[in-house]
Amino acid sequence: MVFDGKLVVEDLRAVGLSVRMAEEVAERVGVRVQEGWSAERIRDETDVELRHLQEDIDKAHASYKGAMSMGKHNVGEQRIASEGDNSLEVQPRFETRVECKNVELAEKQKDS
Repeated sequence: MVFDGKLVVEDLRAVGLSVRMAEEVAERVGVRVQEGWSAERIRDETDVELRHLQEDIDKAHASYKGAMSMGKHNVGEQRIASEGDNSLEVQPRFETRVECKNVELAEKQKDS
């Protein structure tokens, strides 16, 4: 069987996936398809790629939510449990800033 990514896109569109995401999954599957794979094997690989895509989305969502929680709108008070007992007390929330740098770029700039 010859792999046709358009068929994968059509199948994924039929179950409600956007064109862009369906094409991404079909492309990912197409890179791995080998001569002689059955339609069932291609469906299995499509399922694997859908799961990988979902994992990527979940990671991006978690990172996005984490970045959002460090913004200015999140400075205020939070309730935390006291170490000595189970009562709650209001404690100030501290804003944490994280700076990420491209290490290779920093090295090149240092050498210049």
